[in-house]
Amino acid sequence: MTIKRGFIYFAALDPTQGSEINKTRPVFVISNDINNQYSNTVTIIPITSNTKAVRAFEVFVPRYEGNLPKDSKIKCDQIRTIDKTRILNEVGELSDRFIADIETALRKHLDI
Repeated sequence: MTIKRGFIYFAALDPTQGSEINKTRPVFVISNDINNQYSNTVTIIPITSNTKAVRAFEVFVPRYEGNLPKDSKIKCDQIRTIDKTRILNEVGELSDRFIADIETALRKHLDI
């Protein structure tokens, strides 16, 4: 499977420790496509359907955007690098508008 930046995939995030977001869930791939092609790892941001509060370092994504079945939020404070073997299947692609919002939220979270 070709893993591409800007796409959503299901990934198995267990095992985790402490407050790390867990379970098999959708994730957004943020790493660049050169890394995604040649490395054994990809950098992802987990997605949750718990949208009660959306903070400045999170991005709300309405259902059906990127083929997500529910309203969701992308949790930029949970960015991490995972082995490609954790990626299960492709869900869909986010539009440029949401990718720009994610990049902004990452800059806020990382203070860059």
